[in-house]
Parts: sequence; C-alpha cells; structure tokens
Amino acid sequence: MAIPVLDLGHDAAQRGRVHGQELRGDIQHNIDVYLKRFGGLGFNADTVLGEAEKWIAPLDGYDSEFTAEMRGVADGSGCSLNEITMLNVRYEMIIDMFKRAGLEAIAGATDGCTGFAIMPEKSKNGDTLIGQNWDWIPGVKTMVARVSRDEKTNFVCHGETGTVGGMQGVNEAGIGVVINALMSTEDGGYRYERPFRMRVRDVLNARNMHDALLGLCATNRTVSMNFIVGHEDGEAMDVEAGPDRAGFMYPEDDVLTHSNHFCALDIDSEVTKVWPNTMYRNKRLEKLIRKGQQMDVQSIHNCMSDHFSHPHSICAHVDENEEETMQLETRNSIVIALKERKLWVTEGAPCENDYQEVTLAS
Repeated sequence: MAIPVLDLGHDAAQRGRVHGQELRGDIQHNIDVYLKRFGGLGFNADTVLGEAEKWIAPLDGYDSEFTAEMRGVADGSGCSLNEITMLNVRYEMIIDMFKRAGLEAIAGATDGCTGFAIMPEKSKNGDTLIGQNWDWIPGVKTMVARVSRDEKTNFVCHGETGTVGGMQGVNEAGIGVVINALMSTEDGGYRYERPFRMRVRDVLNARNMHDALLGLCATNRTVSMNFIVGHEDGEAMDVEAGPDRAGFMYPEDDVLTHSNHFCALDIDSEVTKVWPNTMYRNKRLEKLIRKGQQMDVQSIHNCMSDHFSHPHSICAHVDENEEETMQLETRNSIVIALKERKLWVTEGAPCENDYQEVTLAS
C-alpha cells in the first residue's frame, strides 16, 4: 500500500483544508490511536484535549502560518481544533503532563528512531544522504506533503497524518532534516515552547544552514529532541537539543548515526532506563554502513532492514511480551537525497516493504 502524497499550495489554510478533506479517515484514526494510548498512560480524553487547548495561543504567537494550516486541517476533516492540536504537539504535551503529575516519563510516551547522514564521499552518486527508521505505535497513519509556495521555500516532507510541521523532509535549497526522540531528566521545565514539528518546518523554511540551525537552537524547548540536518553541499550535523542547551556531533569518516540517547550532551537520558536498545542501534547502523562500499538507496534499505537483537532492532517489531503502551514497530523508513531533492519512504517495516519515491518537483 502506498503512502498518500498531497500536492499543496501557497495558502496555509487551504493546504490544511485539502489535507483534512483528502485524509479525513486517517486523521480520525490517528486521533483515536492517540487518545487510546494516552488513556493507557493514565490520561483521559478530556484531560488530554484540555491540555491541547492550552497550546493554541502560544502556537499562534510563534507561527501564525503553522496554526492557520492546523485550523484548515480541522475545518477540512471535521475534527476539533483541540484534536488537531493534540496531534501536532502530542510529543511535548504528554511528557510535560507526566512531569506535572509527578510521574516518571516512560518511553511509551515517545517515538523511537535510528537516524543517519552519509556524506558525498561515501554515497554512490556523490549526493548527501540523510534518513531514519521511524519507530512508533503500530498502525499510526502517515503522509507525504509536497508544498509549493510563492514567497517561501518549496519542500517535500513526511509526517503523521493530521500534522502540519513534518518530521523528515528536504526543501528547494537542498536543506534536509530527520529527527530522533530524546527524553531527559531536565524536560518539562519550560512550558509551551515551540514544538519539534514547528522547528522541522523552520528548517524547511530556511535558505541556508545558519537559518536552519537558528530554528532549532534559538529558543528553549519543552522536551528534548534530536535533529540531523544536512545540506546538499556535503555538510551534515547532529543537534542534540535539550531543554535549554544543545550538543553537536559531526560525521566521522563520512558517516553519522544517532538513536534515542544523548551522545554529545551531558544530560541524564531517561530512554536508556526502558529502551536500552538505543545504546546499540546507532553503533550497529554505523557498522553496517561502513561495511558497504559506496552507499545508495538499495544498500541503505538493506541496512535499515537489519534484525540484530530482534524485535528490538534497527528494523523494529512489536514485542508481544511488553505491555501495549510500550509496544512499537518501525512504521516508516525514510531516505532523503539532498542534491536530488528526493525522498523515499516505506509504508511499514523496510524488511517487508520497498521504498516509494517522491520528488520535490511534481
């Protein structure tokens, strides 16, 4: 089954309405999935949607184009703005709610991922390649948006259906980004800061690396997040963004990998307490990439399908012995070629699915 690809235009509200109308069923499905997951973590729907409502005014202040698109999704889908806001800030919101309730944040509240950057010297066609496996709740629906705008950069991005910021993408300036969830003991100190999806959109709005990094680093964060940012000119870096400070990593011998724990920043990682697999996934992927010769989409597909320590592997599968709120699987594998402005994505685990190619130019 192919992932939906929407061609969207300049007007933010209209982008959202088309998104909402075209993918109404998938949006409602994601809302139901999240309310069920949050319920399993101890928060009922009224509490979750009430907290989501508190985010709307801060989001309006940060980026009115972002929230206009959210409102368009709500209008087009027939869902409430609180429900669409919940989808767009669920990562920040649920961890903040855990902290406020005096509970220890658990990995069942955050995504898992294994990401990479490969420099032109290591890629078969001389392009800069970035990508990841995105591991999360079984059945969550995703989409690809190809956006053409009059005064801002055009871009193509992959994200959860019902969200507008994207999670992975590349723009017309050859700047791309992928993400990895992080959790730290310091999270939750700054409430209602720019969510990570808005920061991904900031990167996709950028015309140079300086502005891309400014979007990630200029303000404090409610919850830690990791970003791999690359440029078509053969540059990439990893930004471990804690609540009020950031650490940086760079490719070594043309390869950079990251999973869900802190490597550059001296912060206590909460993920390692419940997902120790993060400690080997990044190094396993680095080893697999280095074993190959010049890398291309097919050889990356082979690496991202790796089952070392299955089911807690780079290509992750549901562990039936875990509680439902802890279960995850690789929902999508993504590869992005920055010079070519192309994105490849699987619908489901890469071990069972081929990549679907989407170009920035329709």
